[in-house]
Amino acid sequence: MANEVRTYNDLNHFIDQVSRGLFNEASTPSVLNADVTESDDKYTVHVNVPGVNKDDINLNYRDGVLNIDAKYDHFEDHSDEDNHVLLSERQEGTVHRSLNLPGVDESQISATIEDGVLNITLPKVQEEDHKISIN
Repeated sequence: MANEVRTYNDLNHFIDQVSRGLFNEASTPSVLNADVTESDDKYTVHVNVPGVNKDDINLNYRDGVLNIDAKYDHFEDHSDEDNHVLLSERQEGTVHRSLNLPGVDESQISATIEDGVLNITLPKVQEEDHKISIN
C-alpha cells in the first residue's frame, strides 16, 4: 500500500516563493496545496481552492496521473464614502497540479467542493486473484 506520490510542480512552487519575496507581489498561487491519503481501497485528495467556482476547475485522470487545473479570477474593491478606490487587488490566472496515483478505477472517480476545498475520491481497481490451472 505504500505508494509514492510524485508532484510535477515543485520547481514552480520554489520560483513563486522566491518571486514573492523579491517583488512582494500578491498573485495567484502557482501551486494547488493538497493532502493525499491512501487506504486499501481508495485514494482521497483534498485541494485548497478558495474562491474558485466549480465550473473553473478541470479534473482529468489518465495513465495513472490525476491532473487538476483551476482558474482564479478574483476582484476585490475597497472604496471609501466618496467611492475613491483605496486598494484594488486582482488575482487572475490558472494553476495546475499533477499527482501520480496508479491503479484507479476511472469510472468511479468522484469529486465535490465544499468551503473552498475540492474533495476527490479515487477508488482503486479491485484485482482478484486468478487461479491458473496446470495441465
